[in-house]
Amino acid sequence: MLAFHNSTARIETPVDLSKDFLPQGTSWIDALNPDEKEIAFLERTLAIRIPTYDRLVEIESSSRLATEADHIFLSLSLVVRTEDGMPRTTPVGFVLSRELLLTLHFQSLKAFESCSIRLANGAAAPQDGAGHFLTIVESIIDHVADILEHAGSDLDDISWRIFSENGAYKHEPRKEGANLRRVLRQVGRTGDLTSKISDSLLGMGRMIPYVSANAAGYLSPAAKGRLESLSRDITSLNDYETHLTDKIQLLVDATLGFTNVEQNNVFRVLTVFSIIGIPPTFVASMYGMNFKTMPEYDWAWGYAYGLCVIALSALIPALWFKWRGWW
Repeated sequence: MLAFHNSTARIETPVDLSKDFLPQGTSWIDALNPDEKEIAFLERTLAIRIPTYDRLVEIESSSRLATEADHIFLSLSLVVRTEDGMPRTTPVGFVLSRELLLTLHFQSLKAFESCSIRLANGAAAPQDGAGHFLTIVESIIDHVADILEHAGSDLDDISWRIFSENGAYKHEPRKEGANLRRVLRQVGRTGDLTSKISDSLLGMGRMIPYVSANAAGYLSPAAKGRLESLSRDITSLNDYETHLTDKIQLLVDATLGFTNVEQNNVFRVLTVFSIIGIPPTFVASMYGMNFKTMPEYDWAWGYAYGLCVIALSALIPALWFKWRGWW
């Protein structure tokens, strides 16, 4: 699907894809999962080769940042949520020239939708292709900042549940293992999200200086100032993402440490009970040998005596372990 925008609004006039020209005044073309006819129309009217999906997902710098004639080709990966809430990345491409901006993406993205809505409502100031590019990148950075803030809030909640004396998982020994697995899964999901955000920030961190250098000839002083501001914002978000990564590692280590403690507690209890069972077993096996010369067999209270010895041989070690605080 192709959406055409001029400097102030979205162009609602239907476009005949068989023509060889764009709608008058077009400064931004947003291509959402374009089909073959739409790609052919763009290549014919713009006189460029449209980047394919396979090219946009390549990770080498020469594929993500390139200049051909008067067009700057850029690509990066952005984070989207699947239906089950898991994060995954999707490629986004930019083709920037002096006259207009072409964006390529294969899933609906909030940053592009918000920019398009602002133009449709007349809320955005008039801008050329570079202005559209900067507005979209600013929207992407705002969205990334919101994701990182939400991830930080989730990590604070997980941290409270792990370390607080009044945490949600306290005093539930039978469920402690399942709870720790649930916490570890949540921490892992957040770590997966922040790692994908890091890839997006890395792409934008390379993209901004490249645009500043290669589009300097037609960037206004205001646009150059916005690029510098974006570069500072990206640096700030990278620092915050690094902080979250360190916190995630701390929570993973803490969760695994608590898991090891719980496992050690189980083995300690099993060891204590196995030791407590040794003296009664010894007494019972001794009186089960059935030798005629054993005098206790002839006692009137021999059976009760044997039971008392067995009970005491188990009770005394149990009390000693309890006194030592081993269980």
